[in-house]
Amino acid sequence: MTIDREFNIIKAIHGTPDGMTRRTLMQLASAAGISLAMTPAVVRVAEAANIVRGKLASVGLTLAIDYWALWSRTFEEVSADLQVQGVEYWNEADPARLMTQVRGMPAASIQTMCGYVYPDGALPAVTKICQELGIYFGAVWDAPAWFTPPDIGDYYVSFLTPNSVKETYEVAKILFNAIGGEGKVAWLAGQPGLTSTYRLKGFMQAAAEFPGVQVLEGWRADWEREKARNSTISILAAHPDIKAIFAAADDMAFGVLAVLRERKLDSIKVAAIVGLPEGLTEIAKGEHFIATASDLPPYMCGYSAVAAFDALNGWKPMLGERMVHFESILITPENAAAVNEKVYAANARPFDWVKMSRTLNPDSWDPQLKITAIEPDIFWEGMDGKDRLNPMYEGAKEKGEFDKVNALYAEHYKSGPNKA
Repeated sequence: MTIDREFNIIKAIHGTPDGMTRRTLMQLASAAGISLAMTPAVVRVAEAANIVRGKLASVGLTLAIDYWALWSRTFEEVSADLQVQGVEYWNEADPARLMTQVRGMPAASIQTMCGYVYPDGALPAVTKICQELGIYFGAVWDAPAWFTPPDIGDYYVSFLTPNSVKETYEVAKILFNAIGGEGKVAWLAGQPGLTSTYRLKGFMQAAAEFPGVQVLEGWRADWEREKARNSTISILAAHPDIKAIFAAADDMAFGVLAVLRERKLDSIKVAAIVGLPEGLTEIAKGEHFIATASDLPPYMCGYSAVAAFDALNGWKPMLGERMVHFESILITPENAAAVNEKVYAANARPFDWVKMSRTLNPDSWDPQLKITAIEPDIFWEGMDGKDRLNPMYEGAKEKGEFDKVNALYAEHYKSGPNKA
């Protein structure tokens, strides 16, 4: 569908005569004595005539993982709110399949995309395809060291990820304190990649502050519940005196919990990262599962989708906006039920995706969580290949590029589940 055709369809839907812009509508309304300031819905209709909707694609791993089931539910909501046609693609962690899917998107008239590329080493290839085909892409979670959106161009719009080191460090401290600061603690890893690496880094930073804790490694479960169940059986066989297990994601924690309950091992504590509804329900019980950090799958889906939508409609992010962290929520038995109700209840709408849009709300947009610019020198500190960092970042910190973004988003952050 061409832009002109879509524009005419939108005008027909809203009954707006040819040539009528928002300014014209406002002038006519004023002459008629109507205050559109009191009718935001009417203003949104007027704005719609200048907005390209099109189709939005979502790319993810598999619906067998609870995180992606939540993502899928949110994607339907975001697509409806932005009035775009949403199309979901699942690649089962097969990068070749993902690249084939992306190459086929222009034939389906898809111009925008959001989601996750696994493994992170495939991200340059996928974003290059997007650049070649003119598909705006908002990416989440992982990126290879020193690879940034400016390396590709305007169509790799943005990269969003939580601060995995910081959040895992905070959760691990809660876990270590819960076992009295000593004893054996197993680390159950997810699929290899940046996120898994950074979560382990945060875990080990916390362990360094607890000399009585003995960290056990060597097990992984690829983010999956059943694999975590099998790994837990192996952990218990090798270390029957274990005090706690830290699963690198909630999905894996559920597999751990199943084994502990079957064997009535009530004293072993569990912690994780991601903050899925089932995990929050378990933590609220105050039993085995004692802490997680909510990485808010709905937010990651919505933010990346809105970024692609806004780029299609002319938004040009600043350098410091191209890679950002968002604020996760630390979950303990004290707040688990409240967060679950606020974010995941059937009728919950913790985020307003239209309000998040820079093009639908140029002056009053609201990120609805704390957003901070990622500084590559900090994000990939200690990793090889710094000489590959895009020259655009040279002197960016000294020029205030990151501070400018932090200040801008702080100014616009007015609402959301973390606001009082």
